[in-house]
Amino acid sequence: MIQINLNVIRCLILIFAILSSAVSVAKERWQDDSYIEDSFIKIALQREYKETNYPKIIRWKKPIRLYFESDAGDAKLQKELLSVHAQHLAYITGLSIDFTQHTSDANIFVIFTKYDQLEDKVRQYIGDPENIRAALDEAICLGNFRRNSHYEITRGAIIIPVDYARRKARFLDCIVEEITQLLGLPNDSNDVFPSVFNDVSVDTYLSPLDYILLKALYSRHIKPGMNVTQTRKLFPDVLKELHSNGDINNAAQRVQQYSLKRYLGD
Repeated sequence: MIQINLNVIRCLILIFAILSSAVSVAKERWQDDSYIEDSFIKIALQREYKETNYPKIIRWKKPIRLYFESDAGDAKLQKELLSVHAQHLAYITGLSIDFTQHTSDANIFVIFTKYDQLEDKVRQYIGDPENIRAALDEAICLGNFRRNSHYEITRGAIIIPVDYARRKARFLDCIVEEITQLLGLPNDSNDVFPSVFNDVSVDTYLSPLDYILLKALYSRHIKPGMNVTQTRKLFPDVLKELHSNGDINNAAQRVQQYSLKRYLGD
């Protein structure tokens, strides 16, 4: 009888060890708290094409109103794709995002055009092309934002040269990445993976890590104007909330809700 009980105990210990190992293996690197925090700092508090000595958190406070314009390609399809992704971002962040037909009511202008019209569109919607020459020379599509003194984003512009983006096989990438960055995650980093903010990544659609970064940015613990030190100090509270809500453990499933990827059946 004692021998049987010992065998049962050994079996239970073995099963527990196997299950523990499986759980450990199942946890992805992007679900690690320190990795999430470091990724957030790199994407939210650094600037692509612009060195910033004292970076601070930026994000939207007001509802977002999109103005859509197209003079190249299939305008109906472009607006459809943009609309699906915009509502996906609204679902993740809790922001109000909608379209307007009036430029006076818009605070993000999304322009689909031809490559040879790119600089003209920059002059119209962003400003002097020479001020963003590095981006013009290197980027496939452009995103630009303005903020107020409280570090709240107040205006943005996205310009997608349809012919050039398609030639580079980055048309969908431009739609997904540029408007996502304009929510307050403006940097790219090859250290952050998997992510649309990684230039060498194959990700076209938002990844589970991107979902977590957006959730973190619009957490009640994060405020516009916070610097790196302030952000790191409060980030454990952000992580605690994300764990409590199941956003980290379930990110791979939740990022697919209302997503462009699911809409297109990819």
